[in-house]
Amino acid sequence: MWSSTTMDERELHGKEFFSWEEFSLFFDSWREQRKALFFMKKSMPLSKCKWASEPPRPEVVDALKYRSVRLVCKEVRVSTNKMELRAQKMQTTEEEEEEKAPVGCSARIVLKMNEEKDRLVVTECQLTHNHPLCPIEFAYYFKRGFLMDNSCLPVRTTNKISKQFVGVQDIRYLLKYCKTRDNGVQDTLNALNSLFTNDPSAKLKLVFVENKVIIKTVFLLTSMMRSLCQRFPLALFFDRVEGFNEEFDLYTVLCVDGNSHGRECGYCLAQKGTPNMLRFTLASLLQSVPDMKFKVQCITLGVDVGEVEVVNELLPHARVQICRTQVLEVLFSKAQEMGVPEDEKVWPLLCKAAEAGSLAAYKKVVRRMDSLLPQQFMKYYREHWHPCSEVWVKFWAFEPTRDIDVCDLIKQHKQKLLVGFNPCRTLAQCILDLVIIQTPKEEVKNLNEDEVATRYHSICNPEPASLIEEELSFARHGTYDIRETTEGFALNDDVSEFCMDRSLTTCSCSIYTSSLLPCRHLFATRLQTGEPLFDVSLLQKNEKALMTIS
Repeated sequence: MWSSTTMDERELHGKEFFSWEEFSLFFDSWREQRKALFFMKKSMPLSKCKWASEPPRPEVVDALKYRSVRLVCKEVRVSTNKMELRAQKMQTTEEEEEEKAPVGCSARIVLKMNEEKDRLVVTECQLTHNHPLCPIEFAYYFKRGFLMDNSCLPVRTTNKISKQFVGVQDIRYLLKYCKTRDNGVQDTLNALNSLFTNDPSAKLKLVFVENKVIIKTVFLLTSMMRSLCQRFPLALFFDRVEGFNEEFDLYTVLCVDGNSHGRECGYCLAQKGTPNMLRFTLASLLQSVPDMKFKVQCITLGVDVGEVEVVNELLPHARVQICRTQVLEVLFSKAQEMGVPEDEKVWPLLCKAAEAGSLAAYKKVVRRMDSLLPQQFMKYYREHWHPCSEVWVKFWAFEPTRDIDVCDLIKQHKQKLLVGFNPCRTLAQCILDLVIIQTPKEEVKNLNEDEVATRYHSICNPEPASLIEEELSFARHGTYDIRETTEGFALNDDVSEFCMDRSLTTCSCSIYTSSLLPCRHLFATRLQTGEPLFDVSLLQKNEKALMTIS
């Protein structure tokens, strides 16, 4: 009659697995039932194999991970360590000592990829131990997921750093011990290492799926973004970028710079369906720039964001607004869903309600809606949007943002993010693309030189105005490396380096020193830092440039 151990061998031998994860989950339960401790003695990763014939498909390499794996009883490791110590003391070779020493437990399991290169098969299993199995020892050493650890990174490491800010040394430590490219982790770490190489002052927070080496969330703040937070904290905008990626959602925090441009001051990439993203993003932003907490006076949220109570908790001086145009789109869609006729009255009425300039005007529009729109729709309106009208009707809007077309600002920002982007791109590529958008070269592309030049022509004499217009053009088409210094700013154009003061009104270049008019370097740096491009203080040392008003 077969013993229970022999029955185990018969059941295990030849068993097939279509992924390394499938085997890992099976093996965890199998070990737990038998209270047997094994570790990986030898392995041959598929990604490092050289193939004489046709190699496995890439998706198979990702799933199987190994061509062969040898798992042995923990007692072999103990025996081997003792042999090594004795060999060192006796100054004998490991081979000589192995002949003298006991070999330890011979229990083992061997997996190999099959000839069809589509699954792992147990080709050998010796499950008879030459020592008693100890449940107490097993409970002490057993750890679920240890085989998945061996395929990429230790879970204990990712669990430890999860939800923490990490620096360049942390990323390089993870890369050092990252064995494979599972779940794109290695590629993502390489992208983050590249970020820190180019921007050592960047802020980064990683969240891993608990007990798995899978990145769930990335919070990213470049040094330029942090500077924008410090300069323009008054009003913020938070929303999700739809259609950004098939697997990850992108959440952005915007501020409004001195040129009325929406500027990114925080990125958060999260697996689709991840909850509480406003709380996580704002908390991470405030940890990176603590001074913002009491400076933010208004935050405008996308209509689907929710979590309004989070704002009161984290930004005590901030009023909450919801993007008016997004509210209008929701209302119009709901009206169509309820069968409201698509006539010319619906959209204009909704717009009048959103743009009402006084409480009386708003109430008048609502009465008009009551008389023209179906009661079913008005019931929905009064239950969901009328009680919170102060967060989306223009009359109650925060004064500094009242004249800003928030929807247009967010729309332009999304268009900039999505131009040329492939929604199938990896997390690593998403990070690299987002960082590129933050470079001075990309920011200079946003320069509307005609609008700024027209304003200078309106106050300057023709000759200096033409010189300023020419410098604006050079600012847009030049390539500059700009950095902040203790005295102000330094700009390198690949030929020379120029220094500017902290107020960005003077420059060391010959163009400025000879004319005392704003140069391309000042304009390029102002555009990057968000300072106004049209600024009369730029002409304070050349009063002759200004027109004489009779």
